[in-house]
Amino acid sequence: MREIKIVSRYDSSKVLASGKCESIKDCLDKNRGADLGGADLRGANLRGANLGGADLRGANLWGANLEEADLWGANLGGANLGGADLGGADLRGANLGGADLREAKGYLNSHSFFQEVIRQQKVETFTDKEWVCIGHICIQRLCWKSIKNRFDKTAMRVFKKLSKVGFDEWEAKYISIKEV
Repeated sequence: MREIKIVSRYDSSKVLASGKCESIKDCLDKNRGADLGGADLRGANLRGANLGGADLRGANLWGANLEEADLWGANLGGANLGGADLGGADLRGANLGGADLREAKGYLNSHSFFQEVIRQQKVETFTDKEWVCIGHICIQRLCWKSIKNRFDKTAMRVFKKLSKVGFDEWEAKYISIKEV
């Protein structure tokens, strides 16, 4: 065990959570409910961490391993998730408003992540037909084969546009789906 301190990214003298812990993840578990807004968690290994409902507004999670983390209902508004690995993370109900999502990975099956990426695009990026497709994906939480069956080329145009702004996992997955 070692003394771990989680500090603010804005003021490194401000300790948001601390204690004698095995890891940063352990420290977060022991300080559950702490206000982690603005926490500096760059590159932290938070794989499988229970951060459901956590206040991580403005936190710096650049390059953090958030695989399989429970972020259900977490407030990640304005957080820096750039380069973070979100593979298998539960982002249902999470507030991602204004989060920096550049270079994140593992977001393929997160509807919440998809919705925020879409929100961050200019309205004119998509045609009316593409907006209908996007709406169905967001509201009905369609599975990949349903998207392919219902929207085929329209969905592909949406995913290609998202690839151009750095979110290519959806296009790669869509290409891999066999005709149904």
